[in-house]
Amino acid sequence: MHFFGHEEINLLEAAQDGKLEFIQQQLASLTSKQLQEACKKSDYYGRNALHYAAYRGHYEVVEYFLNLQCLDLNSTDKQGNSALMLVCVRGYNQDFDESVEQNDHTESIDLRKYKIAKLLLQRGATLYNYLKDHINNPLHWACYFGDLKLAQLLLYYNPDLMLRKNDRHQFPIDIALTNGKDPERQKLIVKYLIVKFLAHFLNSEQQIIQLQQLNKDLEFCNQEIIQDHRINCQKMDRKIYESVGLNYLFWASVLGDQDLVIPFLKQQFSAFEPSYKGRNAVHAATYQGHDKLVQLFFEQNYCENKKIQCKKLINLMTIEKPQTALHIAVEQRHENIVNYLIKLGADHNLYNFRNQAAFVSSRSTRIKELRQTLLKTEKNLIRSGYKYVLVGSNMSQNLVKQQLNNIKEKVTIGKFKAVPIKSYNESCIYYIIKVQNELKNEVAHKEKMMIYNFTQGIICPFNKNKAYMYENFHHYHDQQIILTLLYDEFNLDQFMHDQLLLDHFPLHDEEEKKQLYNQWKLEKWDLLKEPLSLYQNRCRTPSAIKAYFGSEGGFFFVFLSFFTTWLFLPAIPGIMLGVYIYSTNKYDTLFVPIYTIALAVWATIFFEFWKRKQSETMFQFDMHVETEQKKKIQSFQGQFWIDDVTHKIEIQYSKRDKWKYYKTTFPLILLAIIMIAGEQIAYQYIIQLQQRTTNFTIICSIGLGISIKITNEIFNYFAKLSLKYENHQYQNELEDVYIIKVFSFSFLNSFVRLFYKSIIDPDADELNILSITLTIVWSIVHLTRFTIIPLIKHQIRNYFLNSQYEQYMLKSWKKQYVSQIASVLDNNTEIQVNKSFDRSSISGKRFLKSVEQNRIMMPTPNHVDQFTYFIIQFCMVTMFSASSQLIPVAILLFNIFTIDSLLYAYITFVKRPIAEAKRSIGLWNDILLIVGYIGTVINCLTIYQANQDQLNNLIGGQNNQTNKETFALRNFLLLIAAEHIVIGLKFLIEQVIPDEPVWVTKMLQRQEYLYEQMVNKNYDSGSSSQKSKHD
Repeated sequence: MHFFGHEEINLLEAAQDGKLEFIQQQLASLTSKQLQEACKKSDYYGRNALHYAAYRGHYEVVEYFLNLQCLDLNSTDKQGNSALMLVCVRGYNQDFDESVEQNDHTESIDLRKYKIAKLLLQRGATLYNYLKDHINNPLHWACYFGDLKLAQLLLYYNPDLMLRKNDRHQFPIDIALTNGKDPERQKLIVKYLIVKFLAHFLNSEQQIIQLQQLNKDLEFCNQEIIQDHRINCQKMDRKIYESVGLNYLFWASVLGDQDLVIPFLKQQFSAFEPSYKGRNAVHAATYQGHDKLVQLFFEQNYCENKKIQCKKLINLMTIEKPQTALHIAVEQRHENIVNYLIKLGADHNLYNFRNQAAFVSSRSTRIKELRQTLLKTEKNLIRSGYKYVLVGSNMSQNLVKQQLNNIKEKVTIGKFKAVPIKSYNESCIYYIIKVQNELKNEVAHKEKMMIYNFTQGIICPFNKNKAYMYENFHHYHDQQIILTLLYDEFNLDQFMHDQLLLDHFPLHDEEEKKQLYNQWKLEKWDLLKEPLSLYQNRCRTPSAIKAYFGSEGGFFFVFLSFFTTWLFLPAIPGIMLGVYIYSTNKYDTLFVPIYTIALAVWATIFFEFWKRKQSETMFQFDMHVETEQKKKIQSFQGQFWIDDVTHKIEIQYSKRDKWKYYKTTFPLILLAIIMIAGEQIAYQYIIQLQQRTTNFTIICSIGLGISIKITNEIFNYFAKLSLKYENHQYQNELEDVYIIKVFSFSFLNSFVRLFYKSIIDPDADELNILSITLTIVWSIVHLTRFTIIPLIKHQIRNYFLNSQYEQYMLKSWKKQYVSQIASVLDNNTEIQVNKSFDRSSISGKRFLKSVEQNRIMMPTPNHVDQFTYFIIQFCMVTMFSASSQLIPVAILLFNIFTIDSLLYAYITFVKRPIAEAKRSIGLWNDILLIVGYIGTVINCLTIYQANQDQLNNLIGGQNNQTNKETFALRNFLLLIAAEHIVIGLKFLIEQVIPDEPVWVTKMLQRQEYLYEQMVNKNYDSGSSSQKSKHD
């Protein structure tokens, strides 16, 4: 039915536009029934005329519809918004922007919203439907827009609105300062909410009087409500308001008003308990620079005879983005608070969420001077900037010096220092590199390095003009800057290839190594429990490892700890199954095939959750903003070609290079066949020399395990030789080819005997002994090879170095050493150096020895060998745990010890690697996926061949000779069906479990949004400045 003569406009449009006269004319002639139908008319969103009139702020139209009494003023649209709610959110939706209205200022908008809300409440609008959590109630929106009068009105009718949280666990006061349009207005509403809470819920006399003063200009009086509540408040327990009270204490600390803070403290609300986003009141006061308030929290002047444990409370970290109050004070450059916290005993060595100690994160010169004054630390040449070493031969001394001098001459901002120092035995020359901060800023700005901007909370390109807004450079950034300067003049890889440089490496920082290892010991078990938890990772050790050793080392330790934790799932039921079999002697139990199929599912779930963990780690390592660089191999020989896309001349592969792969692959395949066949024939020959017993089988298995490791090393050696002949252009391409060769051989060499005994010649007893023995032998060999032997070698080298170095320092080379170290210490005369040298704790003496010790350290362990070993472990668990239930347990125990030993090795005697950008574990992800499918097939075949008795017990059947073939065929068909079901389940799990956690997706979207906002702001400011220049 149409009620209007004009087709261009209807009741809803008239209500939106505020055309009261038109509405009156159209509704005047309608009957009572027609009037009700017209007023109840709604659009697609379920909104009627009253909704739109209230939403658009037309007071007269709202009043007219209320006077008609044809509408339920508490009716809601499809989103659950009543007219009162729409008044409060006015201007929120995209279809209406209050900023473009002509002659409409913020005060008039707030006044209209207040008048309409007051009218609705007086006419019977209810707030009861919004007294629940997980939604934004009207008070949330009043706080968001900074509408003080509207907030006062809402709290007059129902103060309980301030106790409710939205779906992000935010109270109304928590979003009062998030808009950022008018901070002063929004601070007023924060103050009012705090006063209201203290007066209404905590019965604070001072705030009751203050609330009356704040409400004196309103058209209603709340004296009666306060008096009524005062009676009830005495009967209520303060613990009811624990969580909300802590949040209000937090925001009172943000304002810095002691008159608002002290009532909370007197009510036993702790300033050290976490509240808003895991931060406490101390963190809030520190961030805002309220030094008197910080002193109040720690000295407890408001409460007599009460002491607090400063040492425990002063180092409390925030839950989100963990950092201590000292980190916050240093970041915000509040020197008085820094001074106060250090004197109270704050630990300046703790890492924050950016893996930096408190003073290390600051760029402020005054903060650095304050650190030197407060801590009185001894001069550390490594921490002062001498972090990178080039090792040159005596023959190339002039050439290397010339190249380094060329870099110095090119530098126009800051200084580039390259100090040559001869080794104690004069076998080589060390060039100690240092880059001053001004030059670092220049290079980072030019290269657009991605640095964390703590004022915006995002990682973005570094801007030297706003360097104070960025955190200090990490080791990874320092290495990037130094290598950028070095590669600009000469190619380090080519110099290494031509033996002009013997080595180059970053120096270890002894203090930071100790802090890293202590943090690992503190978080070790939490880190192992974390992959099985449903919450976001809070452990900082992986990020600290990445910050010190680079992302490749960080990903390796994350994978190792993740894999070790997931071994608990097959290990625990494996122990129970093993104990059951041992106690009952029922080796044909039906639980064995069930356990075997479950392992295939476990492997799939493990891989899917690892992909989630990998994306989470990539974000925590800041690798989502980095790109993996293709590193060219200097020995590559190619031909000049014109690229079809860019039409530029490039060096590419020649056609003959493709045949080199086949030429090298065929000999390697032949070598693999010979070694594997010879190894298996020898094992078969030895095991048949005498009657087979358990002990003899174990001894033969141990020999086979050691032989497998030896043949793996032989094949790896020839695989490396083949890579040189294959003429690869890029390092990552070479590594992928090497991984494929090494893992393919290791996989076949390790499991060919197990495949033979499980499928071709089934023998459950030998398979059981062989699988568990090989697992233990490989673990011991791996531990010995990568930890024990390198440790012994390093101790021997270190012993000879110490003895020779002491002789060097005692003999006539002392004077030569002093003259060399003078340039490093930046002293002017040799007399000054001798004064420094005679001290017992001279940093220069330790510095040269530290360089020598770094030089003799072991090269970084090959991660290809490491990953090969651990994925072989994964294959063993997936494919052969059914034959020996102790396999997951043995691997779990060895891995727990291996993680600790490898990290100790990295810190103690492994040379610090050059950090490179890695976004994942690369090709190993594909290998994990492939071996997961292989494991499913092998499991099914193993059950069919080696576990027929268990399968018959599970499905049903007798073991008589006549039915043997029938049951075998039945079991085979059922296992084929089970194999297809498991593989189908694998595909289903891959689709169900997302590769990226939800919180990571939201954080990436948030960072992208903030970065766009920052770019637009910089563009607007740049364009305005250009315009002013033209004017």
